[in-house]
This record gives sequence, structure tokens and C-alpha cells, in this order.
Amino acid sequence: MIQDLGPATVWRRLAALVYDSLLLVAVLFLGTLVLLPLTGGESITPQDSGPWEYAYRAWIALLIAGFFGVSWTRRGQTLGMMSWKIRLQREDGRLPGWPQALLRLGVGAVPALAALMGLFAIGRADSTLGAWGTTLWLPAVANYLWMGFDPGARTLQDRLTGLRVIRAG
Repeated sequence: MIQDLGPATVWRRLAALVYDSLLLVAVLFLGTLVLLPLTGGESITPQDSGPWEYAYRAWIALLIAGFFGVSWTRRGQTLGMMSWKIRLQREDGRLPGWPQALLRLGVGAVPALAALMGLFAIGRADSTLGAWGTTLWLPAVANYLWMGFDPGARTLQDRLTGLRVIRAG
């Protein structure tokens, strides 16, 4: 049994997120590498691949869901979370099921994608979005700022999914 040492701090969560982002990029590279023989080594684009582009997007989504879903439902931890000694669990201490894991992934994807778009938009003088790029970070920042107001130090994502991230001993 994993010992619950209280809520995980925002710094541990963000450090685990950085680790997991690097691991996820590696998984996505390998997942794409597997498909390259089918395309003759060419990139998969809508212009060249037609409907296969949608199959590729579904494959990427499946890899992302599998990376987080398997880790969260089997151990409550991704490799990044293990490194920083934090764990995802239900309010009653049990591991999340697939519905909760997929809901958490979906809820977390919205601010993450907005922040990613903001990152690419910042500094693009030719884009009207460039001037507003920093505002795209607001959902992600609000998610973690919520921890300061929540009695259980949970993020909005934790609240919406009925899960908590704890320091694990």
C-alpha cells in the first residue's frame, strides 16, 4: 500500500509533467516510425495521405490515451510521477478506472493544447494570434492556481474528475 503524504505540490506536478512530456514525445516518435514503411518514408499529410491522415491522428490519440491510461489505471503513476513520488488516485484511495482516466486526459488536454498554441503564437508578428498568445496560457495557469484556494489543494482538473494527486511514500 502506498502511503499518502498529503497533496502533491504544484512543483512536483509540473516536474512530473515535464518528464512525462519527454517520454510521450519519444512514444509518439516511435509510434510514427512504425508507420513510415507504409508511406515509403514520407510524412503523413492531408494533401498526400487523404483519409490515412485521420487514421494517423487516431493512432496518435490512441498512443497518448494508452500512455496515460495504462499508467494511471494500473499503478496510479506515470514514469514521471514515479520519479517525483506522486500518485493519482480516487478520493477513496483506489486507482482510477478507464472512464476517469480518459476524462482526466480530456479535461487536461484543453488547457495543455491552449498553452501549446500560445507558445507557438508568441513572437509571431505576422499573426493576429501572436499578440494574444500569452492569454492562451490562462486556462493552464488557472488550473494550477486553483490549488491555492482549494481546501484539499486540488486543481480544477482534479475536482472535475473526482481524483487527487498525492505525495506517495
